[in-house]
Amino acid sequence: MWELRQILLWIHIFSAIVWVGGILFVGWGVFPASRKLPYTIQRKFFLSLMKWTHTLFSIAGLIVILSGILLGTIFGPLKSWEAIVTSTYGNIWLAALIIAIISLLWGMFVAYPLAMNLFNKKATWENADIGYEKRIWKLLIQYIAIESVEIIGFVILIYLMVII
Repeated sequence: MWELRQILLWIHIFSAIVWVGGILFVGWGVFPASRKLPYTIQRKFFLSLMKWTHTLFSIAGLIVILSGILLGTIFGPLKSWEAIVTSTYGNIWLAALIIAIISLLWGMFVAYPLAMNLFNKKATWENADIGYEKRIWKLLIQYIAIESVEIIGFVILIYLMVII
């Protein structure tokens, strides 16, 4: 049983690195680097990148949540609903579970569709290439604000995992 828990923990941590690290890398690494490209190329690049990474990051997030449930219950100390609601560990675990689910659903059903809508506005990107950048920057700032909800969820999750 101990070996299975260790394997599950490794899967949990690795999936969290892919999910959280991947989204942060795209947002804080790839996006700023792409700013050197013409707007129309950025649009095509991010359209392709988002289509590919969305599935990967969504699956990784789902694995994090499912493995976290197993690590807290079957392979952990939470054997009853009472243990979840009356213990400090159970309260933190439940809070992390809720925040992880909200973060994943937010990314899948709010941030991703908004990004795809943004990157499919071909004329807006083409106009930015010829000097009309105000509209694209307004849309990008809106998107960053919406995506920040997921990032805030990650920060809270990491904090909760550290205090456990």
